[in-house]
Amino acid sequence: MIAHRLAAVLLVGIFMTFQVNAIKPNRVYSYTPDKMELTYEEFKVIAEDGVSLNVWHLPADNDGSPIIISQSDAGNMGDWLYLGLYLQAYGLDVWMYDYRGFGQSNDFAIVQDQLFHMEFVTDLDAVAEYVYQKTGKAPALMGLSMGTIIVNEFLRRTDIPIAKVIFDGYVASPKEWIERLAANGKIVTLPKGYRSRKYRLGKVESLFIVSEKDFYSTLSDIPKGQPDRNIKTFDCEHISGFFRFPEEYTTGIVSFIDVSL
Repeated sequence: MIAHRLAAVLLVGIFMTFQVNAIKPNRVYSYTPDKMELTYEEFKVIAEDGVSLNVWHLPADNDGSPIIISQSDAGNMGDWLYLGLYLQAYGLDVWMYDYRGFGQSNDFAIVQDQLFHMEFVTDLDAVAEYVYQKTGKAPALMGLSMGTIIVNEFLRRTDIPIAKVIFDGYVASPKEWIERLAANGKIVTLPKGYRSRKYRLGKVESLFIVSEKDFYSTLSDIPKGQPDRNIKTFDCEHISGFFRFPEEYTTGIVSFIDVSL
């Protein structure tokens, strides 16, 4: 039933090219839960600096584990709604949000040729605190490309318990990432005053999703000696695994989070 309902959109997704060149938010949603007739909640979460963030909650039918999706550097959360729907259909309690300046979150002066903004970490702070207080459960975190930076920066400073972490298009070192971009002719900067270093995940069990045709994020980037690390590979380009292999991609995540299939 899932495959039949989503086949057309996923076929379109196969031909999507995910850029890692700059921050390019879109204010208009290509897909929304109401147009897809989903069971969902839409509401605002206020960050500590007063910024209003738009959130979609796709609740599980069976009190499933919460997962928060931090998206990549382009578009908005609507571009990942079908990922959210798949995860929901397989039993997860899905929470999606737009960074400031994206979708229907508050305006923000984005520097497009910057790898990320530290303010996006403040956004995840607010959403994770809300989800934890609302559900009473330690959430899993999922980061996509730039979202892996946001998740890692959040893990450095949070005291909220985190169940597990999923990374797709992992950025091990922002400094090395921009060097790879420069080698391909794209000049991208780091936030002013940011000190780049390789991330260490501590004791959080992590799943790394690696695209074999990804020239920016590779198997060699996964932290060596990381306890409880899991790796799943797909024959595709940067963060395209879900669109090319939706069932395998989804069940890999759900199995990792220990939800019964």
